[in-house]
Amino acid sequence: MPSKNNCFTHRLTLLLTALFLAGCQLAPIGSEAIATGSIEPTIGSSTEGFLTDDAGIPVEKDDLWLRIRTGPTLTPDTLYADVLKQRDWYLRNPEYLAAVFARARPFIFYVTDELDKASLPLTLALLPIVESTYDPLAYSRSHAVGLWQFIPSTGKAFGLKRDRWYDGRRDVTASTQAAIKYLQYLHKRFDNDWLLALAAYNSGEGNVRKSINANNKRGKTADFWSIKLPRETRNYVPKLLALAMLIENPQDYNIVLPSIPDQAYFEAVEVESQIDLNKVIAVTGAKAATFTQLNPAYRRSITPPKGKYSLLFPVGTAEPLRQLLATTDPKTWIPHTEYMVVNGDTLSEIAQRFRVPVQWLMTRNNLHSDRLKLDQVLLIPHSGGDGTFARANETQQSLYKVKSGDSLPVIAAQYKTSVRALKAANGLSTDALQLGQTLSISHSFVVTTPENLRKLSYKVRRGDSLYLIAEKFDLRIRDITRWNKISPHAYLQPGQRLTLFINRLRI
Repeated sequence: MPSKNNCFTHRLTLLLTALFLAGCQLAPIGSEAIATGSIEPTIGSSTEGFLTDDAGIPVEKDDLWLRIRTGPTLTPDTLYADVLKQRDWYLRNPEYLAAVFARARPFIFYVTDELDKASLPLTLALLPIVESTYDPLAYSRSHAVGLWQFIPSTGKAFGLKRDRWYDGRRDVTASTQAAIKYLQYLHKRFDNDWLLALAAYNSGEGNVRKSINANNKRGKTADFWSIKLPRETRNYVPKLLALAMLIENPQDYNIVLPSIPDQAYFEAVEVESQIDLNKVIAVTGAKAATFTQLNPAYRRSITPPKGKYSLLFPVGTAEPLRQLLATTDPKTWIPHTEYMVVNGDTLSEIAQRFRVPVQWLMTRNNLHSDRLKLDQVLLIPHSGGDGTFARANETQQSLYKVKSGDSLPVIAAQYKTSVRALKAANGLSTDALQLGQTLSISHSFVVTTPENLRKLSYKVRRGDSLYLIAEKFDLRIRDITRWNKISPHAYLQPGQRLTLFINRLRI
């Protein structure tokens, strides 16, 4: 074990306090996930009420770390070199530990509690740190999404729905339930060997099975440490085991863990009819950033038209929404446009014109068939915006100061305007920008926030087209062609790289 080091203790304590109070976020180090966080955790500074566990480690009463530490764990009997290497990396990077613990705070109780109910090792509550740095909006180059980094096919296999309104892979509660089922399945498939199950979670069941069979044929040991695995997977399991070591014995490494109560951070409200999420925010008084962080599954500013969905709120803040649901007509929960039927109209054409499903129109207008009458007034429900929550779709003028890494296409994508409009409004003759330069921008009140806007390098696959790529990332073809300076009729080549500016809420 490393020797005591008062300087390190003091440094880590200061970092944890400063970063938590500032709500600091860091991009994951050594991970391909694109991750940010925006909830500012509340950390108490009082030392009253501290206890010690059986190992003499100071803990608060009802401390979540104590629950994880004393529950079933995955700590190996043998300290393999790969685990020690990862442990030492964490110890050299206390800023990273502070940042991921801050991100974990709103979610880790729920994850731990559900693992406990499923009788799974509570060490697995640390797995989203390795997967996504506990960011439910994390998105990887392999198109894995959410806390548990489900790719589309695996998410679908474990019941996570995805459509233009909702992505279950980003739903904190739904994805956690799916991850538990997936981990249980893999644990059983690999003869109750958790390390092999975790390797399969990362690299795929087929890859791990193939490596096991290869070792068996050669008469070699076929445990995690002996089989051939991709480099990422070879590091993946040791990262989790190293984290478990630090959590189980923080006193051995002079680490002061942040206080996280062993109690729920959020509560859920079930909604059975479609509702405008901006209305929800207004009624509850929720901060838009907090609401988005807890409810990242919604890709539009309204819930899906059919089915039951849950909305999450910090404990004690959801009662105004419950009152609204209990006392008002669901037809008032989403905005609508009135349309008068004219000669030649059909229901399908109207639905297409307003980009809403025919079933929406029928449900909202109590129609039992698609037959319409002249001058009949239809209520057209809005399909929702881009998942950005704001007061209204008003126009306003903003001043923007250019910072490092900015470009006109990035700024235009953020403010939903064009490069041409930016250049015209600011008298620019070229695309060149200067650090500190101030730009005047006319835009809608609804703006994709910098935290949710991401530059992505997309590798064209066989069969791709501009249309398919635009559909996949909910973009406009004209934006893709403008960003990449290509013709809208261009033939894409497999392996070609395209630059995309995406809103992670719409992926």
